[in-house]
Amino acid sequence: MEVAPGDPWAAYTRTVVKFCRPREGDVVVRPAPTGQVGEWPWASPLPVSILTAWDPGEERLGDEENRVRQAALEADLGHLTGARWATVGVDPESGHREEGVAVRGVAEGEARALGARYRQDAIFVWTPDAWVLAACRGRRRLALGWSVGPP
Repeated sequence: MEVAPGDPWAAYTRTVVKFCRPREGDVVVRPAPTGQVGEWPWASPLPVSILTAWDPGEERLGDEENRVRQAALEADLGHLTGARWATVGVDPESGHREEGVAVRGVAEGEARALGARYRQDAIFVWTPDAWVLAACRGRRRLALGWSVGPP
């Protein structure tokens, strides 16, 4: 997966994300080799963006402060879309965990700008064809494959 050891994006390429979907059933997405994809679990093929306001940059804030920041992010998203789902991302190597939100119907540029506003390095954009890491600032982009399974 196109990152060198020590690259801050290495943890992103390992991140496993659980989507809490009360009506459709929860799913877990795992990164896979580029080009390998699973069965798309959504009714619509529209991209799903995953954002968080947790632990910006190198900061490691407590759960309380992170949840305050996340609530502010979700309030901002409320002006853009009503379709959203809670997420939890975990790096299985380090155990680092961040709560987030998945949205559909928000343009990738808007999602990246909102991530930048909350000082995030990148967002995930999930499509039927790829699990994409997209920089919030700059043009860096990394497309991986994905697999999906039960929680």
